[in-house]
Amino acid sequence: MNAFQRAYIAGLLDGDGCIMLQLHHRDDFRFWFRPKTVVILYQESRHHDDILYLKSIIGAGYVYRRNDHMTEYRLEGHKQVKELLCKLQPYVLFKKEQVKYMLEAIAILIKKNYSLEEFLKVCDYSDLIAKHNYSNSTRKYTANYIREELSMKGLIPVTTGFPV
Repeated sequence: MNAFQRAYIAGLLDGDGCIMLQLHHRDDFRFWFRPKTVVILYQESRHHDDILYLKSIIGAGYVYRRNDHMTEYRLEGHKQVKELLCKLQPYVLFKKEQVKYMLEAIAILIKKNYSLEEFLKVCDYSDLIAKHNYSNSTRKYTANYIREELSMKGLIPVTTGFPV
């Protein structure tokens, strides 16, 4: 990907894209929630072939047409999202904060054996990214929700606020 292509894709991400760090409940994960890193570019389906061309430049992800006449290009996975965001970071203008927080979260997630404290930091990054996105405020799996769940499972000690 040359500098012109990186700048163009960064502009598209700024205007018609989304950076998300989703937290999905999964009983088979160590902390009962799976962090999922995602970058999405959206365009009307009349530009479907152009989005396929961008996918060929980036070399990863998948493209599909939605029922509302939009085409989505999704890139998922810590390694692929990190590679793309590192290339686009110097050119991103409006989503600078989301890129920064996502890269910080991925630095934790790629370690695989991250601690509970590190996992909770990733949850905080998820909230920060969502705060900077135009997302709805009805997200169920926020950092506070996950802290409460892990507290009920005995992973996080319950504090009363009184000194011991």
